[in-house]
Amino acid sequence: MDARNTLLIKKGSGSVVNTYSQWHIACIHVPFKAGGKTKELPKRDWFDEHGEDVYFPQQMMFEAYDAEFEMAYCGKELASNPFNLSLAVTQIESFKQWLSGNNLSGGSGTELKIYSPYSTIGRQGCYLVEISDEDPHLQTVQDGSNIYHENVVTFKVKFRVTDPITDITLSESSSS
Repeated sequence: MDARNTLLIKKGSGSVVNTYSQWHIACIHVPFKAGGKTKELPKRDWFDEHGEDVYFPQQMMFEAYDAEFEMAYCGKELASNPFNLSLAVTQIESFKQWLSGNNLSGGSGTELKIYSPYSTIGRQGCYLVEISDEDPHLQTVQDGSNIYHENVVTFKVKFRVTDPITDITLSESSSS
């Protein structure tokens, strides 16, 4: 797994977390926008005049947006265990609890900074909106004398990006 196939996420003043190192969850599609949609300008539409009377500010403001990432849990379990997804479910549930702040009693916070090493785009002021149903793919593979169940479970994670302008960079050794 290439180090670019992950998301780096930071909550509040906590440490930067690598989704693949922490949960074996890779990022397989990054939707961050380099562009964006501007907010509508204030205007009046007079019935007795052509066109519109528009207020033109010094700079345009951009709208917040939703970004939907495609993620994949990738793991192996020895075939001596029943053919199941228990480890995948445990890791995805832990990821969901952490993102939503429900991993500690009293909550661990919900404001996120997200950075994709692949796209080199990062945003702050993000929060979890939705995690889709999972789509599991199971197969049996042999590695030497051991037989494994290889599990790949894909799902989508939607974040709200409230600050569409500020581009941030995170690294696993940074506290920014």
